[in-house]
Amino acid sequence: MDAVKQSLGGRYVQHSNRWLVAALIIAGLQLSACQQKPDTSSKSKPATVERVQGTNLSRVILSARAAERLDIKTAPVRDAQVVRKRKVGGEVVALPAAQVADRRAVWVRVPLSRGDLRKVARGQPARVLPLARDDEDDEDDGRAGLTAQPVDDDDAKRATTALHYVVDSAEHRLVPGQRVRVRLPLSGSKSRRKVVPYAAVLYDAHGDTWVYTNPEPLIFVRHRISVDYIDGDLAVLSDGPPSGTAVVTVGAAELFGTEFEIGK
Repeated sequence: MDAVKQSLGGRYVQHSNRWLVAALIIAGLQLSACQQKPDTSSKSKPATVERVQGTNLSRVILSARAAERLDIKTAPVRDAQVVRKRKVGGEVVALPAAQVADRRAVWVRVPLSRGDLRKVARGQPARVLPLARDDEDDEDDGRAGLTAQPVDDDDAKRATTALHYVVDSAEHRLVPGQRVRVRLPLSGSKSRRKVVPYAAVLYDAHGDTWVYTNPEPLIFVRHRISVDYIDGDLAVLSDGPPSGTAVVTVGAAELFGTEFEIGK
């Protein structure tokens, strides 16, 4: 049920086969080199792989021409304020008898497991979204939907199977029994975390995650990372290179193929 794992798992299938793309590109580069007339530049190797002493990693060194051909691009690892959120199902319910005087307001009940209840930042507002809305429409828009405040009610606070939020708006158009989606804030929201572009993340055959760092011009070294969760086009890390480290966002799969000589 954990949406973070689902998001990560869904993208694993897409990106774990990047080495296949690398094999095709490297093979194409080799074929192109064979077809060209010999000149001074063609005598030098487009890439050299050197073992990093004391590790099981290698250093990939590209020629300037190879880096240009692969259109290598990098971005820095950075610290960013991230807002963790999760979308779940909810239901509009009638107000308790003690609060029926406020005709504009409705409650939204969000059933959750005990484990999921512990992950929610219970004092922060949520967003109520209609079921008909496409997920992609509001993925990165925190203003979408209706603001719902956590219910300040003793019965609601004691609830162990659901959370309750109140929508107080003259334009909400919600009715009891209506099914909705609710974007919940999770614990740790608005904290500063280490992030990299998701395009920089590589998955190997064992499911381990890596990025290629660029410590010097034309030199690239694979670095293991731990991905906590994916937020849009960012990977939020629980472990990775220091902030400010340049990581490859375009060309990482080709570097992986070069390091392991895929396609030769």
